[in-house]
Amino acid sequence: MVPPQEVIGEDIEIKNQLSYVSKIVGVIEGSLIKIEGNVRFIKRQAEKRVVEANVSVKRLDNLEAKIQNIEGLLGTIALEITKINGSMQQTEKNLKVLSRRPCRNAIKCERKK
Repeated sequence: MVPPQEVIGEDIEIKNQLSYVSKIVGVIEGSLIKIEGNVRFIKRQAEKRVVEANVSVKRLDNLEAKIQNIEGLLGTIALEITKINGSMQQTEKNLKVLSRRPCRNAIKCERKK
């Protein structure tokens, strides 16, 4: 017995709809695969950025420590310069006192003038 035309038409329509749904499911699956790939890529990039950020933080910490060391050295240098200036001022005073004394050797005194 051959099914009536209506049944055959409905069967073809159902197959067409199933084919359309199957195509949509395929597109959705393809999109999901792309999204999963993008998510994995973004995750890898984020992990790299975290590692780079940690390295940058370590570099900044090292630079900060170096800057503090340099500031300490500059403070020491400034203190030494202050000491040297004090010594130079004292030496200048001593030289002025020595130059005010009367000259005992007339020949040397003439040469100074």
